[in-house]
Amino acid sequence: MPSIFERISLKPTQLRTVAERRFDDARYLCDSGWNRHANGVLYLGGFVLECLLKAKLMERYAMLLSPGRRANWSRHDHRRYDLCYRWHDLASILEELPDVLQSISSKDSSGRLTRSLRALCGEWTVFARYSPRTATMMEARKFLLQIEELKSWLR
Repeated sequence: MPSIFERISLKPTQLRTVAERRFDDARYLCDSGWNRHANGVLYLGGFVLECLLKAKLMERYAMLLSPGRRANWSRHDHRRYDLCYRWHDLASILEELPDVLQSISSKDSSGRLTRSLRALCGEWTVFARYSPRTATMMEARKFLLQIEELKSWLR
């Protein structure tokens, strides 16, 4: 039986499936109402956003789908590879996807969704998994609602 710990390269559709599953996990923890699970909700919610943005990055830069051929890549291509496969910097990933921001902005006359996406990408960090601090479930619910609203724009 394959291990969930196996290192594999995912395609954008697979990343979206992972995002949906982790969103369901975050929702389950959130629905528990227990504050001790609030950090898990925040971490998983940000991870959902990361998966969706990385799927967009792969679609935008097709060379990321076959990273074995990197010899002739530009410096920017190598940076995109690192963003996709090594780093968890959502704000930097979003910088590589101006078309995503433009698409959301064109349908979001108030700018609220665009601001929300930028704020979440700037705030969330993989280091949340190490934090000794405890968020409240109220914060976690608000965060997860924002993620849920943005998911449809990032599919």
